[in-house]
Amino acid sequence: MLIFIHLPKTAGSTFQFILENSLGITACHTNHTKTPVFTRNDLDFARKLFPVLRSLAGHNLIDPWQLSIPDPFYLTFLREPVARVLSHYQDSLFSGKQGTIEDELRKRDLLENLQVKMIAGERNLDKAKRSLEKCDFVGLTEKFELSLHVLERICPVKLNYSYKRRRVTPDNQARKLLEKDGRVMDLIREYNQLDLELYAFAVNEIFPKICARAGFSPADKVASRDHYTSELKWKYLLCHFYNMMVYRQVCKLRRRQAPAVVAPANGAGI
Repeated sequence: MLIFIHLPKTAGSTFQFILENSLGITACHTNHTKTPVFTRNDLDFARKLFPVLRSLAGHNLIDPWQLSIPDPFYLTFLREPVARVLSHYQDSLFSGKQGTIEDELRKRDLLENLQVKMIAGERNLDKAKRSLEKCDFVGLTEKFELSLHVLERICPVKLNYSYKRRRVTPDNQARKLLEKDGRVMDLIREYNQLDLELYAFAVNEIFPKICARAGFSPADKVASRDHYTSELKWKYLLCHFYNMMVYRQVCKLRRRQAPAVVAPANGAGI
């Protein structure tokens, strides 16, 4: 089974399209549980709704090794942390949130060492590094095309890697001004020091090894798979319909019937 740890603003939505367009209704979007962490109970429930379950993907797959899934293939994408934070903040501006970047950094866990917290399940760099080493595939947003070519060589499941870029937040004047503000950039780095170290570890240690296993070098230039002009692909649409109209709705009923779930006090802050 493919387990995609979807870190926000790392081209994960584009890659999730690849999964769903390839696997159809055997792909489960775990966000529909509306739980902070996708648990073993959530997995058991998903298996009832997806009799043939070939992939899990979502923002709430925090430290997913706890799920003890037979024959798993763990994969994720990391992004340069400052660029990821700027993209996340810019996206929030487009969504109508007007707080300053300083305020958002101080109060929003999504802008502070998010990649470490999601990979490790807590604010623990050493654990995050060990978890990355357990991943079967770690791609880099900055080398998205090469990452896809590498994955194609090592993935145990045949996928259709053609895509159309999704959820791309356009550059705007606000972001350009932030990038020129040295004080703000230093503050972002201060709040994401663990993520910066994890990203450097991925770039220097993890990604080169995965490339070599697939017969590539991190410096290789490859052809783009950005072939589609539309998302109107029948497998993707069927997957989206089933996840939204069946899985999501049944999850709502399940939440109404179950006692409130308290997020684990593991420091993840997700």
